[in-house]
Amino acid sequence: MRLFFNFGRDKMLLDFRNNMRGVALGITIVIGLIFALTGTGSLFINTPDSESALVVNGDDISEREVLQAIAREQNRILNSNPEMDRSLIDDETIRPQVMRQLISREVLVQAAKQQDLGVAPSLINDLILDIEQFQTDGKFDEDRFRYAIRSQGYTSSSKFTEMLADQFLIEQLSDGIINTSFVTAAEVFSLAALVDQTRDFEFARLAYQPFKDAVKLSEQQIVDYYNDNEQQYMTERMLAIEYIELNTTMLLDSQSVTDEQVQARFEQEAQSADNSPSLRAAHILINDNSEELIAEVQAKLDSDADFAELVKEYSQDLATAETGGDLGFTTGDTFPDAFEQALAALEVGQVSTPVETESGTHFIKLIEVDKKEFLLDEQQARIAQELKQEAAEALLVEKLELLKEMAFNAENLEEVAQDLELEAKVSEPFSENGGSGVASSPMVASAAYSPEVAEDGYASEVIDLGDDNYIVLRLQENFPSRQQSLDEVREDLSNSLTNSIAQETIDAKIAEITAALDGGDSVQAVSSAFDLTRQVVEAGERSSKAVDPEVNAYVFDLAMPRDGAINDTFTTANGDFVAIQLTEVQIADAESIDQARLDLIRSIAEKANSGREFTSYQQQLIEQADIVQ
Repeated sequence: MRLFFNFGRDKMLLDFRNNMRGVALGITIVIGLIFALTGTGSLFINTPDSESALVVNGDDISEREVLQAIAREQNRILNSNPEMDRSLIDDETIRPQVMRQLISREVLVQAAKQQDLGVAPSLINDLILDIEQFQTDGKFDEDRFRYAIRSQGYTSSSKFTEMLADQFLIEQLSDGIINTSFVTAAEVFSLAALVDQTRDFEFARLAYQPFKDAVKLSEQQIVDYYNDNEQQYMTERMLAIEYIELNTTMLLDSQSVTDEQVQARFEQEAQSADNSPSLRAAHILINDNSEELIAEVQAKLDSDADFAELVKEYSQDLATAETGGDLGFTTGDTFPDAFEQALAALEVGQVSTPVETESGTHFIKLIEVDKKEFLLDEQQARIAQELKQEAAEALLVEKLELLKEMAFNAENLEEVAQDLELEAKVSEPFSENGGSGVASSPMVASAAYSPEVAEDGYASEVIDLGDDNYIVLRLQENFPSRQQSLDEVREDLSNSLTNSIAQETIDAKIAEITAALDGGDSVQAVSSAFDLTRQVVEAGERSSKAVDPEVNAYVFDLAMPRDGAINDTFTTANGDFVAIQLTEVQIADAESIDQARLDLIRSIAEKANSGREFTSYQQQLIEQADIVQ
């Protein structure tokens, strides 16, 4: 990873640092979503990093990374579509899509690195320190951080920081393209002239509501319609089920742990706890390796000159020049080896002799040592909660096996629930398409309507709903499909019949009007002949509030008239019929448009262009890449 930027990149990094809170919030949301969507189980620890799934321009993407991405995508889909059947999004179904996403990300990271973009470690460190998921009581918790990233399959903190650094690289690259997109003055004037054009038109409207209001249904019409359409008024078959749910959450509250258990776990963890200190570093960077300049800085350091002042005067790391050269904390794997070795040899307040890395020459100062202590008082609540969780998970396995045995051929689930100290519940009736509550799961609805449950009366197999949530069910009550009486459906039937009659009547009138228009009659003529509401619009604007928005939008979608007026018709969302005659389009004089309006149009055009440019650039990178799967 390159540590520092040239001047142009330094400005970008400074912008990032000045907006750290916003950036940290964005990345924190991303990380939070990853944790929320993938859970905290160590799902991928046994997948070898060395097994390559993709090679993009010579860089490997491991099978572990692919599996992690698949798991995140599956959970994203399920969280967005909670009623979806999990079987529809198995690994192989979404693997091609995930592979494309990983390829797209990798080519962007490679392109950013080829353009010498980079991220200062202090930026990543500051970001990690600010992430809420890594804090306890508002302070960064090293143990919580390491546990969280390990549970996501990151075998070291360096892997995690590399992921964050790559994210910043992509943002820099995209910002570089998006923020440099431009449109010419001529393009802005042309767009402004089109956007602010005016149109002369007239339209006549045949309203639907009067036709509906004119319908007066007789009792005989209602009865005849009901008799002719009985099949429309059959109820759906409904079922109510008796069911038992089993999950870790419902078992957690009943678990208790003793002080002795907590103490034993604490002592076990203390033996393997990482108590290595975190070192906070600052530096002066000389990246042109000028021997004279390096000697000058060394001389001033030897004369006890103020380090922060020397940073301002000499450091070529502009990103840290205003903060005393502060690079944040490291546990020994953040900076290059030579840098880390020199830092480890320092006492607090001491400054190293010149240290060379690929970024240049550094004078390194140890600012602070954060010595971590593994204390029972600080770990007790976490350990107790983890022990309860483990006990609940063990009890879940035990009860799950018993539930499978006892529910098989059970006459009812109430006795099974009592024996297992669980609760048997009864659902609201629901159709084959599901319902509310427990019936919102497609798997539950499918099991309930299976022949074994719905017809033969057997209990279902124990169904795995995911996330350690299980359910077994059997039929409680069957509500067969039946014919609804006329009184039950009278209101819906009357509305349906009224709309049908009204539509037939207005369709007949529309046919007459259309025939007249096709015969050459003008909108004004048909308006008079058929007593329609007519409106004439001169120099109508695209955003005019004086015209029905639906009509106005339709008019501005019409092509410009070439040889005479354009005639068209359409039906509005509420059923009204509209006949339109567009006579003239006046292109705006761009030079008369005020500057604020032109600036707005320019901004919109630049955003549209930049989006297309970035997408095109990314696609070009993919097409040119050497990809081996």
